[in-house]
Amino acid sequence: MSFHQTAYALRSIKGILLVLAMPILLMEAGVGCAELGTSEAKDPAESSVSVYALSRGKGVPDEARGVLDHARQILKQGQEQGEVTRLVERRIGLEGETRLCAEFVDETVADRFFHQLDQLSLGVDLMNIKKGMCPP
Repeated sequence: MSFHQTAYALRSIKGILLVLAMPILLMEAGVGCAELGTSEAKDPAESSVSVYALSRGKGVPDEARGVLDHARQILKQGQEQGEVTRLVERRIGLEGETRLCAEFVDETVADRFFHQLDQLSLGVDLMNIKKGMCPP
């Protein structure tokens, strides 16, 4: 085996070892990324609530629009009190369909707001309250 063939073989082996070791190195690097002072990272889906005002081809009904406005006021008050950490409103359709999404300081606060908003929308057609992660 010539010198060049040996050098090529050694470079190939080093490349293969690097590819095999990369997942281990990345996992080890990720270990230090956990939040300090908590036993487990919080699940953003558990501390987020979305309010949907929908339509059936004739725009969002007035009653649903009123509930959405009231929900917005409740969530803005929560934001002023430091319980809502992020509030995003986005139009999701051509007829005024809207998603209002809020992230909360923790799951307990999210549950309280979820139940309050769920009661507010009870019996209102085309209103939907869901727990789940807010879109970016």
